[in-house]
Amino acid sequence: NKTKEILQLHKDTLLSFTFFRPLYLDKYAEIFSSRGKLNELGDTLLSIIQDARFYGLIPNDYHYQKIDSLRKIFFCKADSSYDAYALAKADLLLCDAYFKMGAHLNKGRFYPDSLLLEWNPNKLDTNWTDVLRWGLQTKSLRKALDSLEPKHEGYVLLKQELGKYIVENEAIDWDSISFHNISDTAKFYETLKQRLIITGDYDSTAKYSTRRIKVPITPHIKDSLLLAEGIKSFQKAWNLEPDGKLGKHTRRALANSKETTIRQMEMALERWRWEPKTYPKKYFWVNIPACNLHVFEWDKKQKKDTLVLLSNVVVGKPENQTPILKSKINYMIIYPYWKVPYSIAWKEILPAVQADTSYLRRKGFEVIGAHGVPVNPTKIKWRKYNKENLPYSFRQRIGEENSLGILKFNFNSRYGVYMHDTNSKKYFKTFYRWQSHGCIRLEQYYEAARFIIRDDTLKLPYDTLDAWLATPVQQKINLRKQIPIYVRYFSMVADSTGLHRHIDIYRKDEQMWRMLYKK
Repeated sequence: NKTKEILQLHKDTLLSFTFFRPLYLDKYAEIFSSRGKLNELGDTLLSIIQDARFYGLIPNDYHYQKIDSLRKIFFCKADSSYDAYALAKADLLLCDAYFKMGAHLNKGRFYPDSLLLEWNPNKLDTNWTDVLRWGLQTKSLRKALDSLEPKHEGYVLLKQELGKYIVENEAIDWDSISFHNISDTAKFYETLKQRLIITGDYDSTAKYSTRRIKVPITPHIKDSLLLAEGIKSFQKAWNLEPDGKLGKHTRRALANSKETTIRQMEMALERWRWEPKTYPKKYFWVNIPACNLHVFEWDKKQKKDTLVLLSNVVVGKPENQTPILKSKINYMIIYPYWKVPYSIAWKEILPAVQADTSYLRRKGFEVIGAHGVPVNPTKIKWRKYNKENLPYSFRQRIGEENSLGILKFNFNSRYGVYMHDTNSKKYFKTFYRWQSHGCIRLEQYYEAARFIIRDDTLKLPYDTLDAWLATPVQQKINLRKQIPIYVRYFSMVADSTGLHRHIDIYRKDEQMWRMLYKK
């Protein structure tokens, strides 16, 4: 398999050897150096590698330190001699770096489904080597590398925001705030204050409310009020509830240093590289860290995706994570039953029934026995059953009190999750919408349903949809054209309004960057 042919130079593995080897066979000469030093191409490429972080990449993944060290020993002043081995090795390392960087910019560094670091050129754009060869021939290395990147607006804008963030924070630094074993509270709050000053959140001239304060404003109280305003400013920057309190999610955000914030942006760029080059004309896009749904549609006049619906969603708790997936919405069910998953049945419903048998009646659950037949729950000795022995399943009756609400959007996936309305709407108004067992609860389910049937209103008029939603009778709506749905994980998002930060709620970004930086 030619794609697995590599070159080993002492301890350095040149993964892209197969693809750049013909360049040397064609001319039998160095590419990036001449007359004992790096030429214009070599200097340009080394500069690009040095600034790899502006692409969301790591310079030393492309041999930066080794190449920089080698070029310092090309020429020995003591005996006026050249080190031919150092020159040759640096040239080969630069060529490998160029092709490897092009591959990484094109499709990323991971196998997305398993998060295994990989070298798999088979997934790259078919013309990627031609693009890189063109860059060498025309001395347009940066232009060639840039052309291999994703063209999605989310990627382009996020890359710009990463560059701005690196430059604006180059001269300042801050570490994470630790909340473990706080013995000196005064020292802790001073550390927190200094951190908020550095990040531009603490403003000594800020206005604060004194409505609830019934004692004179002392310097200590004033400082506490200003600190609370600083925390609120920080919370707003991270899309957290601006309550001025150090809750668990705010503590998670404060645990980010400047470096980990940059890494979160790097991992978001990495995820964009896994995305398809183009999207369908209509599609649903759920972002787990942001807890929102975007519905996009292609605009022929503007020749770009336009946003037709934005809605809050509730996604899975960290212990019940909503999976990353791609599927197609194939039907909707009005007034669905909820067939309780086994894990919820034994963890939550069985203990509740064992404590109070009226729980089932109050919550509208039916008990399903063998062959799918409902059974009388009062005849069952519930206390003898447990996780290993539960021969019954539970089904919640249709109605507004059903956990799925009155509308379910079904799509096929191996995870058994779907999108639906809910009878518990309180979380939609909160900032912390990681509250479900893994399914996606949709606030604007009605607007989503109308959009889905928009091109089929001759068969299913809007009036009919409204009548069905108002009548507690189950109806299934098969879609003439299935609509793609993407459930994704982007903790850093950029749009025309700027950068939007979210905490890495499932720690998926952290898992990725630990693998990359450990390597």
